[in-house]
Amino acid sequence: MKASRLLLGIGSPIVCDDGLGFRVVEEIKNMDLPDLDTDQQSVSGLDLIEIMMDYKKVVVVDAIVTEKFPAGTVMLLEPEDFKNAVHGTNPHETNVHMAIELGKRLFPERMPVDIKFIAVEVNDVYSVTDIMTEDVEKAVPAAVQAVLKVLND
Repeated sequence: MKASRLLLGIGSPIVCDDGLGFRVVEEIKNMDLPDLDTDQQSVSGLDLIEIMMDYKKVVVVDAIVTEKFPAGTVMLLEPEDFKNAVHGTNPHETNVHMAIELGKRLFPERMPVDIKFIAVEVNDVYSVTDIMTEDVEKAVPAAVQAVLKVLND
């Protein structure tokens, strides 16, 4: 049976700092929290609709490159914060905000009411390695705590 909450890690475990979402989800998965499903995906855009459907609350953890903050900065974001993002990794896709809005219009009774993002400013989303940069590695405990706080709100 599906839980009411989903923790979704986005990224790639073999692309340096882009593995952050997977790493945070693994840490929380090991805590065996009640009423929480966990998932790890290398997707963006429209693919998020189906993944999020039928949950009441979804927390997404992902690496982010804004170049406005030092690497390792942990941020709590809302879908609206992605309104001006161009797209995900695929230029033929839509951005996160538009995907969520489309999901709410197409499946209003099945899309979560509460969607939050824990994003961590990262250094390197290009190098093929399963080792994160030092700043991002040090941010993992703070990201885990941020997720736990959002899950419990």
